[in-house]
Amino acid sequence: MANAVVFMNPVPSKAPQISAFKFLKVISTSFDKVSIVSSSLDDTEDAKVINLKYKKQSNKILRILNFLWFQLKAFIKSFSALKKGDVAFFWVGDKMFSSMLACKLKRVKTYFFLYGMTSLENASKKAMNTKKSQDFLASKADFVCAESESVLKDRGLEIDEHTKIIHLYVDVSEKSSTKDEKVGMLCRLASGKCVLESIEGFCEFHKHYQKVSLDIVGDGILYDECKELINKNNANDFIKLHGWVLHDELFEFMPSWKLLLFPTKTEGMPNSVLESMSMGIPALSSHVGGLKDIIVDKDNGYVLESDTPECIASSLKDIFDDEEKLKEVSQKAKNTINKKFTLSKARENFKSQMGY
Repeated sequence: MANAVVFMNPVPSKAPQISAFKFLKVISTSFDKVSIVSSSLDDTEDAKVINLKYKKQSNKILRILNFLWFQLKAFIKSFSALKKGDVAFFWVGDKMFSSMLACKLKRVKTYFFLYGMTSLENASKKAMNTKKSQDFLASKADFVCAESESVLKDRGLEIDEHTKIIHLYVDVSEKSSTKDEKVGMLCRLASGKCVLESIEGFCEFHKHYQKVSLDIVGDGILYDECKELINKNNANDFIKLHGWVLHDELFEFMPSWKLLLFPTKTEGMPNSVLESMSMGIPALSSHVGGLKDIIVDKDNGYVLESDTPECIASSLKDIFDDEEKLKEVSQKAKNTINKKFTLSKARENFKSQMGY
């Protein structure tokens, strides 16, 4: 077997590391040795970690110089880590330009992963630059990968011999939902996740189902605005903002949820939806990105026709009006994960896509 080298942007928090380490576990049995080049990663038994120092700078000039210095260090480490016959993966690697150059000079096969387009959430300069860098590096790679066919199709790409569908997995838990009268949200508090619309919609829904409450787990730029909106609607008794919660602590919240509310402008293959489904908690979600390849409406989940407060309220009411159907959908959600998204299934899919 060959060796694999994974390239990843500097990690600003533990959240991206969770998905990266899952990817390492999926591919680890297919290679003699796996290395990962990034910054601020913890050690893992599934790969040799090559950490590069990267410090955020507030000053624009220092930020540019720091980025260029990082690219030089990344090139040197990448060139050194790569050997003839290796395979290179760019996992959340849209800033690893010099690593792609090293791959080309070493003539190794390159696989670049695309995700949901943040440029659909907002038209900020940062979001547009991210899309441009992803598109550029994807054009230089030998293969373009995604966790879902719909992610590639949304970017206007054809599914052909140069594309690979490689998905992750869920740590299947013995815990199941306790079916309390709760709905959960697990997301960044940002405009693209429609969290303000969800609060307004839930307040309207609550007029019909006053025993049902909403847990919002996550943090982001709209945290204070969410708090103000909850106060404005006198909703503190039935909508709780929990802020950022460590991944291992999520299971303190999730088992009590009957439903995951997941409106979004764009998405790849959301781990939060998969983890909820594994516990028998179906999602009421937008029909975008990878969600189109997971959720079958009124079968293993529910599809939001739009992300307006009115639609969210109406959809929640329809679901809670039919408790028997909700129980059936909950079981099918769990079955979906067991059939496709376990670690063994993810490894089988990876080997099949790679031709191993």
